Amino acid sequence: MDLAIRERQDADLPALADLLGRQQAKTRYPFVWPFPLPIEGFLKRPTELRAWVAELDGEVVGHVSVTTADNDPIGKSWAAAHGVDLDELRAVSVFFADISRAGQGIGSRLLATATEFALADGYPVLDVVAAHETPINLYLRRGWRIIETTQAPWHPDMDIPIHLMILPKG
Repeated sequence: MDLAIRERQDADLPALADLLGRQQAKTRYPFVWPFPLPIEGFLKRPTELRAWVAELDGEVVGHVSVTTADNDPIGKSWAAAHGVDLDELRAVSVFFADISRAGQGIGSRLLATATEFALADGYPVLDVVAAHETPINLYLRRGWRIIETTQAPWHPDMDIPIHLMILPKG
């Protein structure tokens, strides 16, 4: 097994879209499926600073990115919890790994890569659907803290509680 983490390229987007679709029924990520917009826009966002894929024996098996935070109630909560300006936040986003390969360290390596960048460049934050216990436990084991639970603003017509989390520096 040769697991590599590398910068995501546009050529990876079709394989990532396929992977996301194959694992969605089991992981419920993204929560709404089929996704209401082109999935490439979910994977590659205008606020993205960096993005990585996990590749196992030449196959793309996971993804994570770090984005800036929006100037909205979520961004303001994160900034207040860290005690910093909004532009100093670095959001771990679009994080998923092939569920059929669980336990092989793919998610851990991707999260470590994104977290290292976020810590070096600013203050790490993320949001996660409150019902997604596996990733929540992964984050908590790695020192992340839940600062608030709120409704997901991207689906205002649905009841989707999300946890806002920060990784304290120091």
